[in-house]
Amino acid sequence: MENPVNRLIQNILEQFVKPSEDFRHIGITRSVSTLIRVHSEKLDLLGEISFPSKPEIWFNYFKDSRQKLNENIFHILKPNDFGSDEQKLHFLQVAATWDLPVERLILNPERYHVYLKRTGIIKQTISHILTDKNYGQLKKLEKRYVYIEPLKEDTRVLQDLSLYRSKLLYNALENVIRYSGWIKVNDLSFKQCLHLKVESVRAKDIQGLQGNAVVAKCGLVVDPLSNGGLCKMPATEYLSLRSNDMYLMAQHKYGVRVKQDARFCALMKRLGSAAVTVDLLEVKHTSPVKIIRCGQSRSKGASFIFYNSARLESLLRSFDERVANGDYESLPPLNSVNWELLSEETLSLSKGNTGFLFQVQRDALSKEWQLVFVYLTGFPDLVERCLDQLERGLCAIHLIIRFLHNMVGVFSIYYRRTRILTEKRDHLMPTLYAHIYLIKAVREILNKTLLLLDIEPAEFM
Repeated sequence: MENPVNRLIQNILEQFVKPSEDFRHIGITRSVSTLIRVHSEKLDLLGEISFPSKPEIWFNYFKDSRQKLNENIFHILKPNDFGSDEQKLHFLQVAATWDLPVERLILNPERYHVYLKRTGIIKQTISHILTDKNYGQLKKLEKRYVYIEPLKEDTRVLQDLSLYRSKLLYNALENVIRYSGWIKVNDLSFKQCLHLKVESVRAKDIQGLQGNAVVAKCGLVVDPLSNGGLCKMPATEYLSLRSNDMYLMAQHKYGVRVKQDARFCALMKRLGSAAVTVDLLEVKHTSPVKIIRCGQSRSKGASFIFYNSARLESLLRSFDERVANGDYESLPPLNSVNWELLSEETLSLSKGNTGFLFQVQRDALSKEWQLVFVYLTGFPDLVERCLDQLERGLCAIHLIIRFLHNMVGVFSIYYRRTRILTEKRDHLMPTLYAHIYLIKAVREILNKTLLLLDIEPAEFM
């Protein structure tokens, strides 16, 4: 599939910049993030995307570029100019046909704010995710071959956390390349093949590389108890420590009644391993990273991700149980769902609602749209951003952790503000079904993102 967010930026650029033979190949859409902004918060206020409303900013931005600007379109940036309304109408007519169609433009003194047609995008995105197992796997215009030099077997990996971190980076990088549309090959016989090696700055057996090889250097793991000095705790001990943290978190923070059975112990071990992956990869790979002591993390941490993963699974299990018990009917086909129920524009204040309740409903719908646009639609863009500078030995794997933290944060707020499993009443069921399909799509993207890090989802905590 094509990256929908990247394509939206390109659609806007094509209105302002005259196409040339190399327009789609010069990487221009990734380089204009300061000019054309994609918003991830306050979408009701800022729109999904915005661009400068002053023509001189555009001309200054492209003054040293080979690209020529389409001066006619700049009438829309001057509302009092002749032709402004005509150009704006033309822009909206064209933009209504895009993969992510535009509904309206709002002008403020500094920027034009673009608002998308939410209902159609919600339907399109959720349906695509739930029917296409390859959702998120990108198709590039040009083939790119990548050879990742295999990691050497090293018995020190389970003893040295810095070496263990480089192994985690290697595995994540392999997974992301598999999604990227690039082709991972087993040797360097292919033309224009990118030769990549992942290694820790701790490695003592660095050998010279040939050709266009690049090295992704993985920074040290340090210990806060030694004033930022090299961590000497063996990887096996840290894995055990984080497994115990997950055990205590499940027991105390989330009120889980811990059972000493094999299934629960295996889960805690698996979650401990996953927590170590999050700990060591959530910082840019070239920078040092501190281990977590006493369960205290730099953010809400790995446990918050896994708790919400378990919450998603539990919610969907409860729905299935109610269907099996006859409390609910089975989910209707995707094409019969009323997706407008997830769109804020259709919200009306029914008789008897208080202003507070109305605001809560609006906030919940706002979070639903944020989940769809920023995270469901944005997943392919995450994959692409992780590899933007791979030719320089840089891979933004830490963005995957940030994506996970932010997505479960939005989902958690949405979950608290929304009663999803309601009573079985005819007027409530269409909304319930729309919510369940949204939850299924969120779970799918959460699981795909976790698997980029070789982390299995948590069925329970």
